[in-house]
Amino acid sequence: MFIMVLTVVVGELEENCYIFVCDATKKAAIIDPGDEAEKIDDVITKNSIKPVVIVNTHGHFDHVGANAYFKEKYDIPLAIGKNDKELLLKSHVDAMVLFGKNQPPSPAPDTLLKDGDIIEIGNEILEVIETPGHSPGSICLYNSKHNLLFSGDTLFYESVGRWDLPHSDRDALFESLQKLLKLPDNTVVYPGHGKSTTIAHERQFNPFLK
Repeated sequence: MFIMVLTVVVGELEENCYIFVCDATKKAAIIDPGDEAEKIDDVITKNSIKPVVIVNTHGHFDHVGANAYFKEKYDIPLAIGKNDKELLLKSHVDAMVLFGKNQPPSPAPDTLLKDGDIIEIGNEILEVIETPGHSPGSICLYNSKHNLLFSGDTLFYESVGRWDLPHSDRDALFESLQKLLKLPDNTVVYPGHGKSTTIAHERQFNPFLK
């Protein structure tokens, strides 16, 4: 079995939307569709992908702006960490206040995720790891078979998520980072912004993890 990870960079904050595809079935999870829905949808159409779920790693506006588009078009469930529901539902307000951006409200989530939950995508799975800190309900999504992690805004290439935002918590963030450092060194990390990395690289070079 094979998987495919497609990256679409969207919006003013250059957020990474990921499409996690089970190659055997072409079923896919749309992870963090933050903006530019048509740009993301073009990739889905060109690759004959069948979206089955939308997953938000957290509720900040730059990660959820295209939720409504994909929810309506594909009639698929929307999932987010159990402690970020309220943040998600006011994300369009934050977009206007912070950036003057007129963003459609996100639909309410169908599923509130917790640590250890399993999301099935065709023959593949993503395991939920609760990683609060950047936001109260931040989650990461882990696939142990292929050693990959979608880290949202918790862990970046040689950096970590902000903790100076409303509802952020520095101590919780650093506890969450310690959880991620327990993953295998060869785990490929796909962050919410910027280029991919590995757990081994971050263990050695990330100044915030020293």
